[in-house]
Amino acid sequence: MNRHYLAFATIAVSTLSFSACISQHQASKEQLTDTSVAVMASQDNHSSHHPKWSYEGSTGTEYWGDVEGASTCKTGKQQSPINITKVTSSSAAMPVMDYAKSTDVRIHDNGHTVVYTPTTENNAIILDNERYVLKQFHYHTPSEHQFGSQNYPGEIHFVHANSEGNLAVVGVMLKIGEANSMLHVLLDGTEITTQNDDEFTANDVDLSTLTPVMATFYHYSGSLTTPPCSEKVQWYVNKQPLTLTSDQFKIMSDLYEGNNRPIQPQGSRKVEQLSN
Repeated sequence: MNRHYLAFATIAVSTLSFSACISQHQASKEQLTDTSVAVMASQDNHSSHHPKWSYEGSTGTEYWGDVEGASTCKTGKQQSPINITKVTSSSAAMPVMDYAKSTDVRIHDNGHTVVYTPTTENNAIILDNERYVLKQFHYHTPSEHQFGSQNYPGEIHFVHANSEGNLAVVGVMLKIGEANSMLHVLLDGTEITTQNDDEFTANDVDLSTLTPVMATFYHYSGSLTTPPCSEKVQWYVNKQPLTLTSDQFKIMSDLYEGNNRPIQPQGSRKVEQLSN
């Protein structure tokens, strides 16, 4: 397999920042709609040549704000990822995971990461009685978020959007341990995809096995972790890691290693701990 040292393309979407125009509500709605469209477009981007951004050199993270349409990477005040240290207990409702037991998942390498896209919209999370449909998921090695200034070996981001285009991302840490049978299926498909340089579809994937049971979430308002670094993204970072074997992890890290954005200032933002 080829080793790529470029970064992952997380959820490249158009900017979500709200302008202080006369009709703020209308402007926001238009931006969120554009976001939803861009999330889908990012999943179909197969180009791995001549990237506008990466994680090192002249197109590395410190230059992301110079990419057209990505100035928020430099000027944003609610950027992700963050180092989770101080948290505030909250009685707010946790996201309800509503993932199907059997889903076909398209797999492709877009030149920044491997993107896994469900072929149906029957996987979602419920936030305050509102449904956010799973659009795609992908991984980073090592993790982007930190716990007490420490990274996990990897992190999976499950990207969801509601009917208005608002985004909610669930972050699940990866830890070396017992094998995960569904990851085995997906990683077999990943190897086929990268070896043949073509999209592959894994059938009958139980996505519910990829999110830990009895979870504790850390919730905060942040951003996309790749250009355009749009804000107003609701993050739910899972405290409990998902385990996989070292051999399973090696498949992921051999393809992409070091595709994690540096930690961003938390500023005045609160991180809420949501538990059952």
